[in-house]
Order: sequence, then structure tokens, then C-alpha cells
Amino acid sequence: MTADQSFFRRPAIHYSDYRSPIKGLYQCGASTHPGGSVSGISGHNAAREILIDLGKRHP
Repeated sequence: MTADQSFFRRPAIHYSDYRSPIKGLYQCGASTHPGGSVSGISGHNAAREILIDLGKRHP
């Protein structure tokens, strides 16, 4: 991982909020923030965005 792949650029500019260009398809793999390893945090963050999109409150 290099500096140009960090923070808001993961995995690419404009896709750092776990949403993909395809409606209903979310990214939550190791290439998403805070990726770089296998931790499950990116899946948790993607689930949070899904709940927001569904109009649900995150606990």
C-alpha cells in the first residue's frame, strides 16, 4: 500500500464510502479503508453505510 492509495482514495477516488457505481453493491474487502489486512472493520463500515441507505439507524 502506498500513500496514493490511502484514506479517501481507497480503493479509488469517489468510491471510498463503500458504495460502488452499481446501486446496492457495496465494497467491503481488504482494498477498502481501513484495509490492508484482514480485520473485519471494512465489513462493519460497509454494513453501517447499508443501514444508512436503508433509512435505518446505526446502533
